[in-house]
Amino acid sequence: MANKSTFQRYGAPIVVLVGICLVISAALALTYSVAAPRIEARAIADATAARQELLPAADSFSDYEGELWASEDGKVTVTEVSKADNKSGIVVTVVTSSFGGKLTEMVGIDADGAITGIKVTDHADTPGVGTKAQAPGHLEQYVGVSELTNTNIKKDPAIDHVSGASVSSGAIHYGVYGALEQFKLMGGEL
Repeated sequence: MANKSTFQRYGAPIVVLVGICLVISAALALTYSVAAPRIEARAIADATAARQELLPAADSFSDYEGELWASEDGKVTVTEVSKADNKSGIVVTVVTSSFGGKLTEMVGIDADGAITGIKVTDHADTPGVGTKAQAPGHLEQYVGVSELTNTNIKKDPAIDHVSGASVSSGAIHYGVYGALEQFKLMGGEL
């Protein structure tokens, strides 16, 4: 085999690999620029549909611009409140700490302060275990409730927790408690 120059041996493969990386990066950037607006539009449409599902009496929604509630222990944060334009209630988006990490839920509350529905929109809980707490049968027990006596689901006699998914049940419960506290913080401003 003939002696190859140092560039042919080491430099040429580096130049080829850098070229491949640049082409792939450009292709990814182009794909993202095309897909990002569609992904964002889909997320907005999904959130709007969830709000309408949780507060069916609402005609349309506007963003609440006031103070948002957060627990003192940092485990629950209200991230968004959407007010029904016809004053029929609010939908509160809450982030809590669950078994698998952060859990995001939306809670519908009517003008009288009673829960109209709950929907978990994002979580990292174990499928088939922690997700039992997200089952419609479990979440339905909150409908009509206007006050929770405790942040801890095991100490609140009004609501049953799910055996084997007590951390996830507790996260949902604490989030609902936070949503009701947000309603109180707003002082009936719809």
